[in-house]
Amino acid sequence: LLEEHKLDYTSFFRGLARGDVALGLMNWVQRWRAHRPDTEAMNRVNPVYIPRNHLVEEALAAATAGDLDPAARLLDVLGDPFTERPGLERYAAPGSEDFAASHRTFCGT
Repeated sequence: LLEEHKLDYTSFFRGLARGDVALGLMNWVQRWRAHRPDTEAMNRVNPVYIPRNHLVEEALAAATAGDLDPAARLLDVLGDPFTERPGLERYAAPGSEDFAASHRTFCGT
C-alpha cells in the first residue's frame, strides 16, 4: 500500500494517527478507523524524527568541512524523536526524489 502510493513509511504512521489521508487511501483508512485504533499509542511508538539519510549526509559533509553545528542540531532533534516541535519540519520530511535516486547506503540505514 505504501509502495503503491509512494508514501514515506515513518511519515505515514504519524499522519495516519493525525488523520492526514491521501485521497487514494480513503477506503482503506475508513476500514482501519472502524477498528478504533489507539492513535496515542501509535504516536508513542512512531517517531516524528528519524536519522534520515539526507540529513545525516548533510551533517557529515558539514562536519568534514569543520562545522559541527548541523550534527549537533541533528542530535538534539533526535534526542526527543516522538515530540513534534515547531520549526523542525525539515527533520521530519523525507529527502528529495533526486537524493533518494542517487544515494547509496552501505550500513542499512
